Amino acid sequence: MSQLAEGEGRTPGEDVLDRPEAGATAIRGAAIRTALFAAGLLLNLATVPFMIRHLGAVDYGYYVSVASIVFIVGAVTDAGLTNLGVRYWVTSDAPARRSLLSNLIGLRLVLTTLGIGIATGLTALAGAPGVVVAGTAVYGAGLLISTIAYTYSVPLLAVLRLGSTAALDFLRSLSLAASTLVLVVVGAGLMAFFGAYVFSSVAAMIATLALIRNRAAIRPAFHRETWIRFLRETASYALASAVGLIYFRVAMVLISFLSTDVQAGYYAAPFRVIEVATNVPWLFVTSVFPILARAATDDLARLRYALQRMAEVGLICGVWMSITLIAEAEWVIDLVAGDDFGPSIPVLRIQAATLVATFVISTWSMVLLSRHHHRPLLVTNLLALGVAAVAAIALIPPYGAKGAAITTLVTEVFLAGAYIVALRRAEAELRLDLGFLPKLLLATGLAALVALLGLPPVPTILAMSAVYLGALFALRAVPTEILHALRHRGG
Repeated sequence: MSQLAEGEGRTPGEDVLDRPEAGATAIRGAAIRTALFAAGLLLNLATVPFMIRHLGAVDYGYYVSVASIVFIVGAVTDAGLTNLGVRYWVTSDAPARRSLLSNLIGLRLVLTTLGIGIATGLTALAGAPGVVVAGTAVYGAGLLISTIAYTYSVPLLAVLRLGSTAALDFLRSLSLAASTLVLVVVGAGLMAFFGAYVFSSVAAMIATLALIRNRAAIRPAFHRETWIRFLRETASYALASAVGLIYFRVAMVLISFLSTDVQAGYYAAPFRVIEVATNVPWLFVTSVFPILARAATDDLARLRYALQRMAEVGLICGVWMSITLIAEAEWVIDLVAGDDFGPSIPVLRIQAATLVATFVISTWSMVLLSRHHHRPLLVTNLLALGVAAVAAIALIPPYGAKGAAITTLVTEVFLAGAYIVALRRAEAELRLDLGFLPKLLLATGLAALVALLGLPPVPTILAMSAVYLGALFALRAVPTEILHALRHRGG
C-alpha cells in the first residue's frame, strides 16, 4: 500500500473538519479570500497605468508576453497538484502527511524548474528579444518560489485556515504593487520589474514558512517510487486540469486566426473581465474542498448535504454576478477598455452568462475529485475541448467577437451539464433538491426589472443587489448556514 494511502490510520474527530462548525468556518474563509483577492487585484490594476507610462508600449508588451508565458508554465506544471495535495492531507494519517508534503514539494520543484527551462529555451529558439528570454528566466524564478510557497500552504488550506492563506495572497499582491511603484519612481529598467515578482514571491514564502514551521516538514523529498505512485494515481486528474486550462481559452486563441485583429481586440477586453471573475467560484469551492474530501471518505450523507448547499450558494452568486455584468456591461467596458471598445459591450453580455455555468463546473468538479472520479473529469473536459474547437470554427468566421463569446458560453454550459450527468452516473445517491430554483428565478426577474429603470451604473448595481438579495431572503432561499456563519465567529 502506498505511503500516500488515504484514510490510513486517521482518527475521526481529530480536527476542525470533523466539527459541526467546519461549514461556517469555510464560509467565512471563502468570504475573506474573495474580499482580499479583490483588494489585491485592485492594487495591481492600480499600478498598470504607471507601468505603461514608465515602460512605454514596447517594453510593457514584453512584460505582458513574459507574464503570459510563465502563467501557462505555472498552470501546466501545477496539473491540479495543490487540490490533490489537500485531498491526501485531509484523508491521511500524520506520517503519510509528512511524506506527502515533502514529496509534493520535491515534485513541484522539479516540474516547475523543468517547465521554466523549456519555456526559456523555446523563447530563445523562437528568436525572441534577449530581454524576453532573460525575463522569462527571472520571472520564472519568481514562479518557482511562489509555487513552492503555495505548496507549503496545503496544511493551512486543509485545516481551513483560510484567513491565513488569504492574507498570504494579499501580501504577495501588496509586495508586487509596492515594489512596482518604487521601481517606477526610481526609473528602473524592464528587467527590474521582472525581479519585482521574485521579491513578492520571496515575501510570501517567508511568511508561509513562519506559519507552518510547527505544522509540517519543510524539506523537499525526492523519492522516485513515491512520485511514480502519486503520478500514476493522479495522472487522469492532472491531464484533466491541463485540458481545463486550454478549453476555456480556445476561442481567445483561435479568433486571431479565424477573424480580424480588430475582432480579436473586441473579444480580448471582455474575456479578460470574465477571466478575472471566474476566480471567485474557484476561491469558493477550494475553500470548502477539505470538507468535501473528508466527507467523501466515510460520510456520504454529509457530502450530499454539502453539495446541496454549495449548489444553492453557487447559483445565487453566479446569477448575481451575471445579471450585474449584463446590466452594466457598457459601464464596465468603458472603465476597462475605453470608448473605442463599444462593440465589446454585447460580447461581455454574452460572456457574462457563463459565470452561472462556471459555478456549477467548479462545484461538481470538486465533488468528482473528492470521490476519485478522475476519468469522468478527463473525458468531460476533452469533450468540452472538442465542443469549443468545433463551435469556434463554426461561429467565429461569420460573427467575429460575438461568435467567440457564444463559443465560450456554449462550451461552459455543455461542460456544466456533462459534469452533472457524470456525477449522477457515478454517484446516483448524490441528487439535488431543485425546489430552490423557482425562488431563484423569481428573484432574478425582479432584479432585472430594476435594470430597466435607467439609473446610473452604481445606483443600478446597488438597487439590483438589494432587490435580488431581499427577494431571496423573503422567499427563504438563502441557506441558513450562510447567515449563521456571517453572524457568529464561533460554532
